[in-house]
Amino acid sequence: MGDDGKIVRGPFRSVAGQVELTMEPWESDALRAVPELLESVGRAGADPGADRLDQAPYPDDPQAAAEFRRLMADEIAQGRAADRSAFSLTVEQAPHGVTLSAGEAEAWLRVLAEARLVLAARLGIDEDGWEDDLPENDPPVALLHYLGWLQQSLTETLEDHFT
Repeated sequence: MGDDGKIVRGPFRSVAGQVELTMEPWESDALRAVPELLESVGRAGADPGADRLDQAPYPDDPQAAAEFRRLMADEIAQGRAADRSAFSLTVEQAPHGVTLSAGEAEAWLRVLAEARLVLAARLGIDEDGWEDDLPENDPPVALLHYLGWLQQSLTETLEDHFT
C-alpha cells in the first residue's frame, strides 16, 4: 500500500474505479517502442509475430476461419489501432502522471499482450520454461520480462476494483 492507503502495484495505483499511472522517463521511453514493434509485424507466413497474432479462429475449419477473417478483419484492425493510440498517448503522459479510464487500462492490457506475443514468437518461445534458455540481458528478452511484469501489475490493480 502507498502512504495514502491506496494499493500500488508497479507504476499503477488503484483510485476510485480508475488507475493512476506514473512512470519514470526511462520506462516511458522503453514503452514507446511497443507500438513500433506492433507496426513492424509483417505478413502471416513471413513473420512469426504475425502468425502468433493472427491464429485461425477455427483451426479445424478453414472455410469458417476465412469467413471470420473476411467479416472481422477490419473491425479487429480498427480495434488494435485504437488500443495502440490510447497506449501511445498515455505512455507519453506517464512521466507526469495520468489517470487511465477503464477502457484505457483494458487497451493497455491488449497492447501489452500483443507485444508479448510478437516478441515471444520472434524469439522462438512457444512453451513454458523458456526463461532458463534465453539470456536475461538480451534487450528483447528484457523487454518481454518487463512487459509481463507490467501486464501482471495492471491486471492485479484492476482486480482490486472487483474484490
